[in-house]
Amino acid sequence: MKEQKIPKETIKRLPIYYRCLNRLVVLGKDTLSSTELSEYLGIKPTQIRKDLSYFGDFGTRGVGYDLRRLFKEIESILNLERTWNIAIAGISNIGCAIMDLLDFNHSGFNIVTAFDSNPNVVGNVVHGVTVHDLNDLKECTVEEPIDIGIIAVDPVDAREVANCLVDRGVGGIINFAPTLLNLPKEIEVVQMDLTSELGWLVFFIGNN
Repeated sequence: MKEQKIPKETIKRLPIYYRCLNRLVVLGKDTLSSTELSEYLGIKPTQIRKDLSYFGDFGTRGVGYDLRRLFKEIESILNLERTWNIAIAGISNIGCAIMDLLDFNHSGFNIVTAFDSNPNVVGNVVHGVTVHDLNDLKECTVEEPIDIGIIAVDPVDAREVANCLVDRGVGGIINFAPTLLNLPKEIEVVQMDLTSELGWLVFFIGNN
């Protein structure tokens, strides 16, 4: 990989490329040019070439990209060659929708445990995962280490849950609760705040 600063927007587009390439390989495609990839992705071919150039030279002039090779390269760049274990806190809220919508078991992610405070949910098995009481987050035994935490609990509980997940050894958290987390700098946090995104959106709509 080239030693240079890679824009965050480029990193955000890599999973989009990864999913598209996976579908194309399944469909039996072998090679495609950046222009042809652009038609599938809805991203300009110049942008595709620029994004990929940060990581190496994957295309062949007059031939295009070897899709299987490119898929494996992006898989390696995104660290998806291994399995990442996930814990979800707040399964009766958006957490259940996450389990329904995302095919974790086939994309390098594995939900190993789930927690909730709703007594009607605790003890249930959702997608093969037993839901534990949120109060047991610190003590609950999980055979495999937890790499990533997803927080979808009430805002008043989010910081305590985040701290518990950090104590459990997670390296990153996706936070759906509208609460900013104050965590050690080595913990990567992705804040998924719909209200803030809507505020950003209407600002630009109203000023166009």
